[in-house]
Amino acid sequence: MARPIFFLLLFCCLLICSCNGTPEVIFDTSFKGARLSDIRKNSENNYSAKVQPEFEPVNHSPWYAFGIQSEEPTTIALTLDYGKYQHRYVPKISRDLLHWESLDTASIHIDTINHTATLQLDVTTIKQYVSAQEIVDTDATYKWVRERTEGGQAIKLGIAGKTALGNNNYVMVSEKEGNINSLVLVARQHPPEIPGGTFAFQSFFDTLFGSTELATSFREQYNIYTFPLLNPDGVDMGNWRHNAKGVDLNRDWTKFSQPETKMVRDFLESKVKEGKKVRFAVDFHTSYSGPYVLVLDSINESRTAQIIPTWINKIETNSTFSVEARRRSQTLPYCYNYFFNSHGAEAVTYEEGDEINRDSIRARARVYAIELMRTLMEKNQENDW
Repeated sequence: MARPIFFLLLFCCLLICSCNGTPEVIFDTSFKGARLSDIRKNSENNYSAKVQPEFEPVNHSPWYAFGIQSEEPTTIALTLDYGKYQHRYVPKISRDLLHWESLDTASIHIDTINHTATLQLDVTTIKQYVSAQEIVDTDATYKWVRERTEGGQAIKLGIAGKTALGNNNYVMVSEKEGNINSLVLVARQHPPEIPGGTFAFQSFFDTLFGSTELATSFREQYNIYTFPLLNPDGVDMGNWRHNAKGVDLNRDWTKFSQPETKMVRDFLESKVKEGKKVRFAVDFHTSYSGPYVLVLDSINESRTAQIIPTWINKIETNSTFSVEARRRSQTLPYCYNYFFNSHGAEAVTYEEGDEINRDSIRARARVYAIELMRTLMEKNQENDW
């Protein structure tokens, strides 16, 4: 389903006709990741807009993102109408799509009965962006990817498959000749989940590929296969949850009905045929109740090399972080269950929290990566597989 951009021009015309001497306010949804619809001017400096999902059913993660500017500096009230859903994300504000600040909570009025949130916004002649979370679209993500794969670096960039819209979907490959043991990272199945799916993931990845003795030794022993943006179509469409075909990718790891999940499955099966072994996997997400990790249930964990409990113990012993581990059944069609059920590999869903301090998110990810490297290297030395 294509994002309806046509309303923007229509809205501008209506606003010009009804401005009555008040400053013209222009809303922009012409960029990747934008979502807002049915914008209306109710009265002077008072507007409303609907925040609607791309497909249903969908969980309560209403994504909105838009640009806004005015002919003259003014303050407006904008009511976001979520329909049957509830407000979730504290709005983030930016002028350059790089630096973001949360809107002061005093400028947000939430109505849980009518499912709305009214924002007091200071609008200027310079466009600013308002978004549920920081906007990290495919351009920004792939810039980050290129910086780590170009210029003869050891990380190779490959096209692992195509998305539902036929766009390239990438894998970052780090392999050492003779290495069998492998770690897999999966990021951004769900578009809005930027705190975990982008910030935690990228910090975790950069720690694995750092220049420390630990990271260097780890890469001597383990291949690392990374899917840095599994749902690029959904990200650029401004979707709440789904890919371009209306499927929640993290519920498709038993059916493999979508090209994005098939891509991971087929890529890893090709590596297994080459003799590689998937030993561990991390799938990065964000939840309103994070941070926590989803882990194997106790019965299945007892059949493993105990990487997960050893790793968690190391994190809590060697840092100030406490890890909340939530057990889930291995019959659920989640990504981390695919790794256990298909490869016999321990895996976790790594969940951050919506509004957790971004520096804390990155710091936690660095610690988690360091302790995972130590844990996996010990298992390798013990040959405890």
